[in-house]
Amino acid sequence: MNLFTKARAYGRLGWRSLLDVGLYRGGLKSGLHPVLKISPVPLSKGDFFPASNRPVSLPPATPVWQDRPWAFGKPCGNPSDDPPDWHTNIMTGSRVRDANLRWDKIKLFGSEIGDIKTVWEPSRFDWVIAFAQSAALGNARAVHKLNRWLTNWTEQNPAYKGPNWICGQEASIRTAHLVLAAILLGNEKTMLAPLESLLLTHLQRIAPTIAYARGQDNNHATSEAMALYAGGLWISRCSADENRRAKAREYMQSGLALAENRIRALIFEDGGFAQYSHVYHRLMLDSLSVMEVVRRIFGAPEFSEEFVRKAAKASEWLRFFTEPTNGDVPNMGSNDGAWLLPIGPGSSRDFRPSCALASTLFEGRTAFSDTDCAQALLQWLKIQPGNPIGLEIVAPVRLFPDSGIAAISKGDWRVYMRLPGTKFRPHQADALHIDVWRGSSNLLCDAGTYSYAETGWEYFPSTAAHNTIEFDSRDQMLRVGRFLFGEWLRREEVHIDATADQPSITSSYTDFKGAKHIRKVAVVGQNVAITDTVAGKFQTAKIRWRTNHPSVQISTSSEAVEYLKESGLYSLYYKSKKHILIFSGVISDRISFTTKITIDHTNMDRS
Repeated sequence: MNLFTKARAYGRLGWRSLLDVGLYRGGLKSGLHPVLKISPVPLSKGDFFPASNRPVSLPPATPVWQDRPWAFGKPCGNPSDDPPDWHTNIMTGSRVRDANLRWDKIKLFGSEIGDIKTVWEPSRFDWVIAFAQSAALGNARAVHKLNRWLTNWTEQNPAYKGPNWICGQEASIRTAHLVLAAILLGNEKTMLAPLESLLLTHLQRIAPTIAYARGQDNNHATSEAMALYAGGLWISRCSADENRRAKAREYMQSGLALAENRIRALIFEDGGFAQYSHVYHRLMLDSLSVMEVVRRIFGAPEFSEEFVRKAAKASEWLRFFTEPTNGDVPNMGSNDGAWLLPIGPGSSRDFRPSCALASTLFEGRTAFSDTDCAQALLQWLKIQPGNPIGLEIVAPVRLFPDSGIAAISKGDWRVYMRLPGTKFRPHQADALHIDVWRGSSNLLCDAGTYSYAETGWEYFPSTAAHNTIEFDSRDQMLRVGRFLFGEWLRREEVHIDATADQPSITSSYTDFKGAKHIRKVAVVGQNVAITDTVAGKFQTAKIRWRTNHPSVQISTSSEAVEYLKESGLYSLYYKSKKHILIFSGVISDRISFTTKITIDHTNMDRS
């Protein structure tokens, strides 16, 4: 890779983002950044939360962390009543060296622990949410356990030392869960001194680095805005110390300004989000919902019309992609298992509760109102549901031009195609990838993410990990860094045919080496037909169809392409992977050919 390619990739990020990130990194390296100058807030002794003040007639609690550790949406490890080792990889047991160092001196991707997210996961405080729900349901021991674990965490993670203080977003997720726990316990308008000092410690860590969060143009800024606003508002209304109340108001206003700025910039007019990921879209939307829930509790001024308008668009966007019978969504884009609201009986792959909450708060109507998991989240957060959003008429083809997705809906078929060309940095080389759904079954799927750091992580965002065409064994774009591609693709065309009997989508791109791919996908009768045209400069190409479902059958009438079966990797949950079947074919000529996706109904019924 030449320097020009790298420079152009960074240039695409925008001068403001480069300045924000550059000043932050330069400030850390020189030791002059304000975040390195903050002093810990003296931590008061005693309990963080009192006993529950909620009636026990509440929905079931979350399964998360109730009897064993959880990580990335799944249980892991053995049952234990004792707190975990906060500096250990929860998946492997390897431990961070020098955990007593100031956070900026610790390597983010140190070889001794692998993926830092496996250390951060227990310190996201999902267990705070879990224990608070158990306490509200009448478990007298749960509040004691909650306070005991929080005491242990503060002792083992002194302010601004160790791996769990590295990231402002991680501090923000902890802040959100502390605030939510008070709501779940019915103590949202009171605050014990130890909790107040712990929250201030977190807000003080988050506030100096919001420019860096803003510069990343992703979920970091929306998460940190939420924490500053919600935590600041709560302290400003509940603290007995006027100086603390005044400082908390500053945090609240800073968070509000950041949220308003990022919502305008990062939520598209089609409702999508700049991270091009369904999981991160939910994290962003949940963050806005938490802000609104806390705002309503304290009767704070309403957010701007633009805030509410964009949040409503984002709510409708996620609802469109959510499968109504199980709440799942396409596993497209980065997925590290982010789940801000593990409240009630829902699961991490069930997006209906988040849709229900956001639609109620920002649209004035309630999506998926007839589902237990959605009703539970609203009841736990004391939100009165609105009129139900009934079965909506879905157009045969729907285009999300800013989000870079086109969708076909016909009967119980759903087909999604990732369009080339993005305004913000792409995280996966997945142009013209196709996700195929039949009812609640994801028949053709994305590989997922698996990890940002473990050996082999590069495979999952690569072109080879998607249902598209790979030219000359290379990605569609050049990788510049762990989270950045160069030579971004340009969307050359998009054509839709919305006729009810045979809806279709066509799009194309030409990559940095001159290879061209044109793809048309249509639902024809009870089958999906994909016509691929390859042209331009390439030696050989490979087409892949990834399926984790035994009913899928792949065929083509072209003699130039013969599909063979091979094995590939698939990750629905971060840090979990399995082998799935791939139908692959080699292309050596400039040709146009059609692939037919059919269903073996015998296997479909059995599965």
